[in-house]
Amino acid sequence: GEGGDHDFTVTVSCVELAGDKCRDILHEGRSVQLLTGKNGEVSPYPVVEVPVSSPEDLLSFVRLAASLRATEATGVHDHSSRSHAICRIFVRRGPVGGHEGMLQLVDLAGTEHRVDSAEHDAQRRKEGAQINSSLASLKECIRLRAAGDKFVPFRKCKLTHMLRAAFSEGSATVVIATVSPAAKDTEQSLNTLRHACIMDGQGQGADGGASSHVTGGQTTRQDLGEIDVTGIARERIRKKKAGIADDGPGWAPPP
Repeated sequence: GEGGDHDFTVTVSCVELAGDKCRDILHEGRSVQLLTGKNGEVSPYPVVEVPVSSPEDLLSFVRLAASLRATEATGVHDHSSRSHAICRIFVRRGPVGGHEGMLQLVDLAGTEHRVDSAEHDAQRRKEGAQINSSLASLKECIRLRAAGDKFVPFRKCKLTHMLRAAFSEGSATVVIATVSPAAKDTEQSLNTLRHACIMDGQGQGADGGASSHVTGGQTTRQDLGEIDVTGIARERIRKKKAGIADDGPGWAPPP
């Protein structure tokens, strides 16, 4: 930024949470602790904060961190993220101790169905269970925050503990649900949308679950009925072993 009272400093840090471990991605994956400051903010320590002077610098560090994340092959993806990545961007105005704003970008590891991990060893299954547990805790915290509940149980796991600031008054939280247009990923996409709807508070009020964020225009809703996620996943594994091409569940597109 410009000099004087309007001098801005931007720094970035990136950590990943894998089970009960927190690592600094930008410092060779070194182990860090989550400490609570006097103001109640939870921060990883010690962690490297890199100063950036342009959008290009920021993007280069984010891409570097993404390339260094822990990944493994699962029943769904060959390179599935096995950790939650949290990128913190700090914008400070004036001298140290002055005004500060923080943007947290979180890329979550995907949920893993039991059938997807049937061929994994005990350690990998434990890893998958920890991922699912932390995602469930995050979903509950966001749902309660959206409902205006005064108590949010953020201490349930390290993920929600580190994201405590996102559940406090005066903060804004946005959930981006990524779905696939491929027919073979239908059950995964539906589960993603169901989780997003629960976090939005849909289906829990007297209004029949209409989202407060959808106003105006025309909304088309198609009820696909009950989806046998386990059966579809098992059939996919059977085809993979038999060398049969997987062309998806075979549902016809909506009229």
